[in-house]
Amino acid sequence: MDGTHSLAALRDFEVIRFCLDEDEVARIVVDPQGLLLWRSRAAAILLHGDCPLVDRAGKLGGVDRRTQQFLNERLDEAFAGEEICQFIETDQGRRFLLRMRPVDEDGERAVVITLKDFEAPVHIPRLERLFGLSAMEARILQLIIEGASAERIADSKAISILTVRTHIKHIHSKMDVRSKEEILAMIVKIFA
Repeated sequence: MDGTHSLAALRDFEVIRFCLDEDEVARIVVDPQGLLLWRSRAAAILLHGDCPLVDRAGKLGGVDRRTQQFLNERLDEAFAGEEICQFIETDQGRRFLLRMRPVDEDGERAVVITLKDFEAPVHIPRLERLFGLSAMEARILQLIIEGASAERIADSKAISILTVRTHIKHIHSKMDVRSKEEILAMIVKIFA
């Protein structure tokens, strides 16, 4: 398990892959006992696959004892009113981003959990539509989100560094940002 990170501290380039394809994001609502009140289709698939969290007959659980303890501690914190944003690593080295947000409606308390598998690919057409990017700009934005430098992008796309910088300038303009850090912050703000 990795340590807890505040949302403001989540500037890791991989974090931005968090929600670029909503169909790949698992959303789960649990009550104080961990009973599943609702789950998205992606959550149903993820909870029965290679994931640190599992569906145990309608109750959310950890895949092993260590993960179960981690989950219980985070749920206790969430039900106490804290928002949780934390990485979970499986024994196989796969990373997941877990976010828990407490909700209270008509006296009924629940926690909304969002879980994203970082192995899932970025959804390029969604980037194009969201920010009005060209196909090439969206592919370059995807590489920026994954942490690639301008030089690495130029090498991977077999284009000059000047062309990459021009595309990055257009991306900044269309997204109304000035740096990679602002791109990442915007993506987290929109999707997380």
